[in-house]
Amino acid sequence: MCSDTFENSEDSDLLQNNNNYKTHTFGGDGKILDKSIKRRRILAQCLVTAAVMLSSASCGMPVGYSAILLPQLKISNDSMQINDEMGSWIASLHSAATPVGSLLSGIFMDRFGRKVAMQIASTPLVVGWLIIGLAQNHILLLIGRLVAGISAGLAAAAGQVFIGEISEPHLRGIFSSGPFASYSFGILLVYALGFLLPWREVAGLSIISPVTALAIYFFLPESPVWLVRRGRIEEAKASMLWLRGGDLSKAKEETEQLIHRCKVDSQEERATLTVLLQPEVLKPLLIVNCFNAAQILSGTYLIVFYAVDILRHVQGGERVNHFLAAVLTACVRFLFSIMAGVLLTLIGRRTLAITSAFGTGVSATLLAIFLLATTPGSSYFSSTFSHCLALDYVPAILILVYVASNTMGFMILPGVLVSELFPAKVRGLVGGLTFMIFNLLLFAVAKVFPLTKAYIGVSGVFWVFGGVSFMACVFLWLTLPETKALSLAQIEDYFKTESLLWGRSSRKHRWSDSEAQVKLQVDRPQ
Repeated sequence: MCSDTFENSEDSDLLQNNNNYKTHTFGGDGKILDKSIKRRRILAQCLVTAAVMLSSASCGMPVGYSAILLPQLKISNDSMQINDEMGSWIASLHSAATPVGSLLSGIFMDRFGRKVAMQIASTPLVVGWLIIGLAQNHILLLIGRLVAGISAGLAAAAGQVFIGEISEPHLRGIFSSGPFASYSFGILLVYALGFLLPWREVAGLSIISPVTALAIYFFLPESPVWLVRRGRIEEAKASMLWLRGGDLSKAKEETEQLIHRCKVDSQEERATLTVLLQPEVLKPLLIVNCFNAAQILSGTYLIVFYAVDILRHVQGGERVNHFLAAVLTACVRFLFSIMAGVLLTLIGRRTLAITSAFGTGVSATLLAIFLLATTPGSSYFSSTFSHCLALDYVPAILILVYVASNTMGFMILPGVLVSELFPAKVRGLVGGLTFMIFNLLLFAVAKVFPLTKAYIGVSGVFWVFGGVSFMACVFLWLTLPETKALSLAQIEDYFKTESLLWGRSSRKHRWSDSEAQVKLQVDRPQ
């Protein structure tokens, strides 16, 4: 199934066509040609990434929609008016449905392909928005939220895997972080629309982005990784040639690497459960899921969900503009998501993850100290620090700093690692499973957060956030490898080493790109 390679005659035809194109367009100037191919190569990968980002923004909109929907329904005088109980169901049902989509996404990715999985993900979102916009009772509103939540789960893993498989190693970091920035933008966009328009009109306008994304995917190629593993070699060659801007030698080299990797994997084919226990699967599965758990328990999403409520517990918090607080947190997430993409290219994953964990721990601890110092009746701390620290803007600034440091690593990197660390043979299945576990844990933690806050107080919550962040800092320092500029094959081979600890296994498994190519040439059957 994976044994085909580029035939010499086909190479000659493609190369001749490519040379004709060179001479006709560039007059034989090799430097101009190289620059042109490089631009086309980057543009092709940008187009695929832009489509995934549009899908991601579409999935971010229903997340923020409840923030503008519930206030409008509470003041409504018609049959759609709600109480707090119904409001909590409307807000939470979206997150409860997301794990279902995450589990299905792995099946769809492996069976139908990455691109088709993204098209499938857009469909229930369109249906969900239609149901919400036309709903005449609460049951239909809940059904619409449920359907939209399934769509968000379907798109998350598929988008990250799709980008990871079509990107060149030096571009994979910034491309993989793009969907998180667009996800934050989707939340910000729906806030803005809700401030200007009634909720039904917002639902109607929200259909535009998933319909547009659905249409764009028809013009994009399928992931060459998936095509090779399905034995569709000719389609994989054409896909890779398009993604590499018509660079025949580059496309040929990468496709042959995929074929070789597929052949190796097919020789080691085992049952699914056994495959999950292989080191190259189990180790990244452990790292990513622990990272996800730390992300949630450090308050990455909780601080956004409950930022306004937290400010109400701080002296002077009643004078804070609640809508402005929500918009500011969304803006900070969006801006620092973009910054994270740039930093991934400059400093890599490992350094950014550890820095984010440390920064999150410090800012959470400072916020916990401030809340403790300004709580009435907190004995020594309250009497000593309340007069100099009890300023309305201090907790707001600390929360924004917290969100910024958290976004740059904790929010972005687990999704990026899903597209990089898992081997191709189980990337779809394990990616969907990982996002399912993540969403289940997020839903559970979000549900118990109000009770936890009531029991240990707001300052206690931030002590927990800070403690988890510092523990995550140690865990990531010990285990997370640096994958910047490495091919997916090199990353997979790294996890086949004996040690889980980065310091030990990295010394046993380091080679340059040229050495990797030599190894590939030696191992490849003639």
